[in-house]
Amino acid sequence: MDETRILTKRRSTFMLKEAQELCEEREINFSELYRKNATSVFYYLYSRLHNIADAEDLTSETFITALENLHKLRDPIKFTPWVFTIARHKAIDFFRKKQRCPISDYNEELDRTNVVTGKFSQLDQDRLRDLEDLISHLSLLEQEYLRLRIVADLTFAQIASILDEPETRIKKKYYRLLERLKAQVEK
Repeated sequence: MDETRILTKRRSTFMLKEAQELCEEREINFSELYRKNATSVFYYLYSRLHNIADAEDLTSETFITALENLHKLRDPIKFTPWVFTIARHKAIDFFRKKQRCPISDYNEELDRTNVVTGKFSQLDQDRLRDLEDLISHLSLLEQEYLRLRIVADLTFAQIASILDEPETRIKKKYYRLLERLKAQVEK
C-alpha cells in the first residue's frame, strides 16, 4: 500500500511539473507567435476599420482573447488562421457596436482622400481611388478574400480555415475576382 501511495504521489508530482513546463513552453511559444502575427493582424484590421487607434485596440483585444483561450487550440500549427478568425470576429463585433452608437462627425470622403496622398503622382492617386472604388463595390466576402490574401498575406489553406470553406473554392473565387477586377481596371 505504501508503495502505491508513493508511486501515486510521484506520478502526480511529475504530472504537475510537466503541466507547469507545458505552460511555460506555451508562454514562450505565444510570445513568438505574437511577434510573427501581430503586424499582419494589425494591417488586416486596419484595412477593415480605416482607423489606426481602433485597429491597435482590436489587435490587442485579439491577442488577449487568443492568450486566454490558448488552451482550446488543439493544433499549434493552426494558430495563424485561429487568431485571424478571432480578429475577424472582433471586427464584426466592432461594427455591430458602431451601428448601435453611430459617430456623427465621421466624414468618409475626407478619410478617403487622406489615404491616397503624398508619394504618388496625380495619375497614380487617381488610379488608386478608382481601384478603391471598385473594391468598395465588391461583396463583403470578396473584400474579405482580398484582405486576407493581400493585406494579411495568408495562404489559401489558412484563408479556407478562417472562412470555413474548401481551399479549392477559395482559390477559384480569388482568381476569378482578380480577373474581374483586372478587366474593370482596363476599361
